[in-house]
Amino acid sequence: MLIFLRLLELIMGLSMPILFLSDAGLHGDLLFSLISESLPFNWEKSEFGKQKHCLQNYDVIVVNCFGLASQPIPGTEFHYLKGLEHSRVLLINLPDDLPAHVTTPLEERKFVFLCDHRTGQQELVSKLAASIQSSQLQNDSDSRSRLLLTKREQEILAQLTTGEPNSIIASRLHLSEHTVKNHMYNIFRKIGVKNRLQASNWAKLHLQVERI
Repeated sequence: MLIFLRLLELIMGLSMPILFLSDAGLHGDLLFSLISESLPFNWEKSEFGKQKHCLQNYDVIVVNCFGLASQPIPGTEFHYLKGLEHSRVLLINLPDDLPAHVTTPLEERKFVFLCDHRTGQQELVSKLAASIQSSQLQNDSDSRSRLLLTKREQEILAQLTTGEPNSIIASRLHLSEHTVKNHMYNIFRKIGVKNRLQASNWAKLHLQVERI
């Protein structure tokens, strides 16, 4: 009963679909059927590089890594994964012998290594449910942070993604550099980042597309 209630809360709370990414093939189709039937969220399925919409339109991205070849030269799937721009990526069905040159870049992207190919179906579903719930809580926190930003702070944060210095941003928005600097301090504090790069990455993920 507790599990059912938690799943119901998740379903009601998710405002965007979850994307299941996999390579082409029967294995990916069967795994998607298992997951989507066991966890009745708003799911969409796509092959690597063929998703229909911008990745930021998805609440969570679940990646089937079965086809992630553990070979000296990383394949297409690895290069695609390394370029994924999303704050909540869950990696499942991982080969257990992936070399460091494959795992390290993905770890640096803060992807969640959820389970390997030896994980049973029930455990996989349970881990996915818990991780999606955790991701949703993080998304709620990000949404609250975005709402705390004033319109001016959102404008400055959007300008920050261009990489321009404070002097240029100030000129564009008809502000003094001192005012921009003060806004930057407040922005960093509200969204919980420590530098301009982190703030820029946060903006690309969480500000409305039209503002960036």
